[in-house]
Amino acid sequence: MDWKYCLGLELDDPGFDFTVLSEFRDRVAKGNRADRLLALVVDRLAEAGLVKRRGRIRTDSTHVLAAVRRLNRGELVAETLRCALEDLALQGEGWLGAAGG
Repeated sequence: MDWKYCLGLELDDPGFDFTVLSEFRDRVAKGNRADRLLALVVDRLAEAGLVKRRGRIRTDSTHVLAAVRRLNRGELVAETLRCALEDLALQGEGWLGAAGG
């Protein structure tokens, strides 16, 4: 369900066929692609200030969790606003026209 929400899919959407994910995993496993992908992710995290390059590995991930929590809250607010606007739009075009001016 999380994937469906993340991708904006309807709840009744069949989602991914398992073979697609299996094929993706096989492609990533070839030619050091997984290492390059991890390096790219670490680079992006470092650019965002969430991790340091070539620093010590820390088991305390409080700052990363806090950043993720802030992102999640922002997404929840945006999703709530989107749902509210969709519900208002279902009330009819006459209501939207009257509210617009």
